[in-house]
Amino acid sequence: MAYASSNRLPVLLRPKNFQWYWNSAVDPWSLAEEWMKYADAENEIIEDAYSQELLQVEIDGDWVINLKHQIQYKKNEKDKQRPIKRVQSENDRSHVHLRETRFSLPITLAATRSTPSIEGSQTADSDTLNHLRSHSYIAGTYFKSELEKTSKVFSDVVEAAAEGIMKEGSLLGKTKEAEWLARQLLTVKHYGNGISADWCHTIPVEIGQMCVYLYTKECFWYKLVNKLLRDISNITIDQLKSIGPFCWLLQQYLEKNKTREIITLYRGCELTDEQRKDYMIKKGTITFTAFTSTSRSREKAEQFGNTLFIFDCMNKYFPRAAHPCGAFSVDIAAISDFPNEEEFLIESKRVFQFMRYDYDFKKKKHLIYLMSLG
Repeated sequence: MAYASSNRLPVLLRPKNFQWYWNSAVDPWSLAEEWMKYADAENEIIEDAYSQELLQVEIDGDWVINLKHQIQYKKNEKDKQRPIKRVQSENDRSHVHLRETRFSLPITLAATRSTPSIEGSQTADSDTLNHLRSHSYIAGTYFKSELEKTSKVFSDVVEAAAEGIMKEGSLLGKTKEAEWLARQLLTVKHYGNGISADWCHTIPVEIGQMCVYLYTKECFWYKLVNKLLRDISNITIDQLKSIGPFCWLLQQYLEKNKTREIITLYRGCELTDEQRKDYMIKKGTITFTAFTSTSRSREKAEQFGNTLFIFDCMNKYFPRAAHPCGAFSVDIAAISDFPNEEEFLIESKRVFQFMRYDYDFKKKKHLIYLMSLG
């Protein structure tokens, strides 16, 4: 899906050709320099301060970044300083290779058997968690428990999502990172004023694009969301309220903006023989519980693992299949912080049918072909 530059948010138009580093050498002031990159969100926080001509800024871990003197130090160890530097190049800093933690973890499937309900006296919270366990669909459960039959609008959900990011970031010791993420999200809050937060209304594109952009950032947030959705039956009510608003917004955007281009998508994973059997259910269906990152680049996906998932998006491999699948993923490369990954994001609660298994003896890869059921 292409996005005109004039319609893109300012943060999406920001150049990606800058990178901040700190010297990690044992003796940081010696000639033996060992420059390490700051993490993605830290890089953005420092760059924001640099652009605003601030003298210093704090990042997580009680680190102070002194931009005037180009040094970093701990708040309580000002005498232990290390030099920092900003490098700007002609090319952007996007990854040429796929990020392993994003593109290669096993895909979590919804339970084929019903998950035991929460026992004891029934409360609103236990009903909500039982709904989540039985449906394995966080966006739907969040809508039912927090939005259905209310007068809430999209801006309310954006605010709740920002609060959830802040809460979880604080619990993980990532307060500064969470503040930056929440601040970006709140810049688009006003686009949701007066628009009912339900499945009938289309999410404002500015809110949807911002959610996608933040989900692609290399930071604690997407890792936390993925971790919880991979173990969806054990999510607590507090976690549901923290990540639920963001997941509902992201799901809304993905459902409304599916890519219609005829393509095939790929994802590499390391699986045991036993794990592969879970995906190879003849004449059965499997359901993904989490948002799933795939790439249109087979070469890049083949970097990971011993198993390659091949997603047949438009019945390229199985034109006579009984159920034409239609579009089920969104091309987010133009919004992503890492466009070179050529990422297509598959919405949660997507149902697939196993179609075929092959083994590539030359590349020593197990090939699993899946077709989406629309």
